[in-house]
Amino acid sequence: MENTLASLFLSLLFLQLFCVKSQSQLVPALHVFGDSAVDAGNTLSLNTSFRPDFAPYGIDFLIGESGRFSNGDSITDVLAKVLGLELAYPIVNVNKTISFFFSDNQAFNYAYGTAGILSETGEAMGETLSLGQQIGLFKETVETHLPQQFKSSEEVSRYISDSLFVVFIGSNDYIHNYLQPRSYNSSRLYKFEEFTELLVKQYGDQLSELHSLGAKRMVVFEIPPIGCYPIVLENVKSNTRCAENVNNMVSIFNDKLEQKVKELSSTLKDSTTILARTYDLVYDMVNNSSAYGLEEAAEPCCVVRKGGSGLCVADKTPCEKRNTTLFWDQSHVSQAANEKIAMKVFNGSDVTTPVNIVEAINSGAPKPPASEPPTSETPTSAAHSGTRPSSVSYFNLLLLLAFSAVLSSSL
Repeated sequence: MENTLASLFLSLLFLQLFCVKSQSQLVPALHVFGDSAVDAGNTLSLNTSFRPDFAPYGIDFLIGESGRFSNGDSITDVLAKVLGLELAYPIVNVNKTISFFFSDNQAFNYAYGTAGILSETGEAMGETLSLGQQIGLFKETVETHLPQQFKSSEEVSRYISDSLFVVFIGSNDYIHNYLQPRSYNSSRLYKFEEFTELLVKQYGDQLSELHSLGAKRMVVFEIPPIGCYPIVLENVKSNTRCAENVNNMVSIFNDKLEQKVKELSSTLKDSTTILARTYDLVYDMVNNSSAYGLEEAAEPCCVVRKGGSGLCVADKTPCEKRNTTLFWDQSHVSQAANEKIAMKVFNGSDVTTPVNIVEAINSGAPKPPASEPPTSETPTSAAHSGTRPSSVSYFNLLLLLAFSAVLSSSL
C-alpha cells in the first residue's frame, strides 16, 4: 500500500507541476467533505473493500487511477479548476490523521468513499471516515497545521473565511445503511421519517461545527435521485426506470435539508450557505438525457459484476462513448455528468439558492482578482481550456523531490 500511495502522490505532483491553468484564482483554497462522489483518493489509505484502485477507474484522468470513483474528474475537481486551484490529492493517512502539505492555491480533500452523516454508515465494508471524523481532521488542520503557515491567528482566520467549503454527503446513509437491513438495524429502529429527522439534525450540527472552525462560505449538495441509480435499482429489484419509493425518501430528506440550510443561513454569523439543488438536475438527466447531450442514461459505462458492490470489474474495457454516458459505474456518474453539474452550481441561475458560487465569492471583499467566469453551457472548455502552463512553486518542487526520495527508498 505504501508503494501505491507514494506513486500516487508522485504522479499528482507531476500533474500539478505541468498541467495547464486557465482561470485566475478566485479563493485561497477549497475544502471538500463527503463521500465517494468527491473522494480524491483517501479511501486508498484505509482498510475497505470499497476502493477504486484499479483500471478502468481514471481512464480519462491525467494520471489514471487515483482513488477517484470516476472515469475522470469529480464535481469538486471541476470546481477546483474553475476556481483557479490545484487538484486535490489525498490528505488522510493510514492512521486517520492528516498528511499535511500546503500551497497558496490548494484544494484540501477530506472526503471518504463509504462515509455518511452517521458514524456507522459504511462500516459493513470496512474502515470508514464519517462526516464528523472528517470535520475532526479539518479541526486538526486549523489548530495544528495552518498556524505554521501564517504569521498570526488573524491571517489563518482570514484564509479560512475566504475559502470555499463543499459538502457532498448523505447517499450512503440510505444506500449503505437504511436500505441494507441485513447489515444495519436502522430501518428496524426508525421509520424513514424519523431516520430522516435524525440525519438532518446531525447534519445541521456538523455544518454548524464547520462554521465554528471558520467556514463562512459553504456549498451543501442535496442527495441525488439515488432511486434512479443502477445499484439501488438492482438492490430493490425494480423493473422501472427509477425506484420512486426510494426517491421519495430522498426528496423528504432534501426538503428538510433546505429548511435546515435556511435556518443556518439566518443563525450563523457572517456566512453564506448555498444549497446545491441538484436532485432535480440529475433526475432530469436520467429522464431527459438528450437535452444534456447524453445518449445513455440507464446502464453504467464500465462492466459491473451483478450482485456486487456496484464498482467496475477490474481491467475490463468500458464503453467508448464516455462523454455521452450518465453513469460511470452503478453508484457514480461520469466525468461528463460531473462537469455539467459542477458548472451549474458554479455560475448557473436555476440550481443553487440563494446564490451560485460566483455570486457568493463576488459578494465578499476583499478577494483575489477574478477573470470572466465560464458559462454553464460550456463546462468542458471552461474546465479544461488554456495553453499556458502553471508556474512551478518552490513548495511543489521540494515536495516532488521529497516524494521521489520516499518512492525510491520504498522500492
